[in-house]
Amino acid sequence: MRIGIFTQWYDPEPGPARLMGVLARELAARGHEVHVLTGFPNYPSGRIQPPYKQRVLMREVIDGVHVTRVPLYMNHDRSSIRRILNYLSFGVSSAAIGVPRLPKLDVVWVNYSPITLAFPMWAQQLGRGTPTVCEVADLWPDTVLVSGLSGAGALVRLGGRVLNAWCNAMYRSADAVTYISPSVGAILADRGVDSRRLHFIPKPADEQIFHSGGVSRRGSYGISDSTTVLVYAGALGEAQGLDTLIDAAARVADEDFLVLLAGSGTHEEALRARASELGVTNVRFLGRLSHTEMTDLYATADLAYISLASHPLSNATMPSKTQAILASGTAALVAAEGDVADVITAASGFTAAPGDVESIADAIRRAVSSGRPVLAELGQRSRQAYDERFSVARTTDTAEALLSRIAGAKRPWNRRLRPTSEASRLGESIKHSDARALARLHRRAFPDFFLSQLGESFLVQFYRGYVNDPTAVVAVERDHRGEPIGVVVGSTEPEGFFGRLLRRRLLGFGLAAAGAALRRPAAIPRLLRAIRYRGDTPSGSDGALLSSICVDPEARAGGVGSRLLSAWAARARELGATSAYLLTDAHENEAVNSFYVRNGWVLRDTVTTPEGRVLNRYARQLDETPKDAAR
Repeated sequence: MRIGIFTQWYDPEPGPARLMGVLARELAARGHEVHVLTGFPNYPSGRIQPPYKQRVLMREVIDGVHVTRVPLYMNHDRSSIRRILNYLSFGVSSAAIGVPRLPKLDVVWVNYSPITLAFPMWAQQLGRGTPTVCEVADLWPDTVLVSGLSGAGALVRLGGRVLNAWCNAMYRSADAVTYISPSVGAILADRGVDSRRLHFIPKPADEQIFHSGGVSRRGSYGISDSTTVLVYAGALGEAQGLDTLIDAAARVADEDFLVLLAGSGTHEEALRARASELGVTNVRFLGRLSHTEMTDLYATADLAYISLASHPLSNATMPSKTQAILASGTAALVAAEGDVADVITAASGFTAAPGDVESIADAIRRAVSSGRPVLAELGQRSRQAYDERFSVARTTDTAEALLSRIAGAKRPWNRRLRPTSEASRLGESIKHSDARALARLHRRAFPDFFLSQLGESFLVQFYRGYVNDPTAVVAVERDHRGEPIGVVVGSTEPEGFFGRLLRRRLLGFGLAAAGAALRRPAAIPRLLRAIRYRGDTPSGSDGALLSSICVDPEARAGGVGSRLLSAWAARARELGATSAYLLTDAHENEAVNSFYVRNGWVLRDTVTTPEGRVLNRYARQLDETPKDAAR
């Protein structure tokens, strides 16, 4: 494909500005022709980076990516007026100068922050009808309020309606809208964005910089081997809430512990003044480091710090340093709530309440007392979590598939934003004709699981067993074409369910089971046990069994799974169940276990199968509404 990427910031600008380059380079390496439309590099200083000189138009090729640069008013201070001029100037010049000079594109990826990227986006759509992906990197106008810009609140109060209408127009005109943090997807759906066009694609780290192969610089920093080192690397701004880290460091002065702060920002002088006022000796300011120094900085650290000041958007904010820390194989301590805290918790990191100095100090004490070898082990888990969820290969796979799917679509100016209740396609039944699509969905979701390995024919019979069964509890969500993107099945009478299934569909299920047994003879004992399966429901209980839930990998983290669980629980209540049970793997399955806990399921006990598989058994009362589902 010939892919366009519109972004105000691009290589060689550092920090989060490099992430669009990560996507562009990877797409180019996969054989696509990638054209980036961007400005002249000036982030974060607001001054042009040498050897660049601003001119009307510049073209260059960086790592196989064709880059077109247009002029803009350069500024990155706290003035709202000057920042608006910065955003507007790029929006206008990219639309007027850049877009007409681009070749014919198959599809465009628009990195929407700021929202003035709408100018080149709409120019490309109107002039050439190019299908578009709109990436919500920052949620507007909310992000303006927490930006630290002077007069930001007044700006939003005066222009809030205009900003909201502008954002809605961008969403409406895009063929797909992607978001980088799960809660942002829920917010966008609440604001009327059609959930069928919402796609969760998180940001990766720049793996050329953030990896576990760095060299510790303890010697050059004069740090002893016994000292536990916490690193914060990034913007020193008001939104990061780093004053509480300074205060917490003062409270653990008796520990063999050191904080290294690398970066600069609008709040830097205030932080230095606070450290001086408290007389702390375990905090060092390193200033801004080049991106080439970051690998070794994280290799020096035992622990990396993520912090967000409490504000209305903090729960939905995913700082790019989160993925950088995980990719570096460094244990993490997060003083924040919401999505970023969920990620760090799943990666076995430490958490503290945002803005709570004593909570942060306590988390530091826990980390120090655990010892450096344990922190190193937690760092390995961080890297594993990164590889499983955020790697460049994984995120680009998803982005590439989305770009390929929408390439060639019609320009969608006639789309209307619809309320979530209308956009949702949840149902409580499946048809005989759905079984094959559900079987394929199951194998995409769980390619290595037992049922998938038994083959598509076996799964077809499995799902047909839930059609017209009076005890079946089913919820399914479909896309705009009516194809299933998620399904959850179970039974209000789990005892002997699979035996009943076999009797009802004796020929079809028997042939499928026989074929599976021939392909996998080792599966025969497990197949025979399934016929006698009772669902692990305690004797005398009226609990429903949730047998299986699967969501299309491309639709994950868009709220589909939580919606399915809520719909399934509601259906089970309608059928008379007051409680429910499920089983899931206990080991190397942290994300799934966390998902069930977030949705109101409580760990009851752990069981071991005859094959030695260790399973967690969860239960919940069906007269309770899980906190996340009610939100």
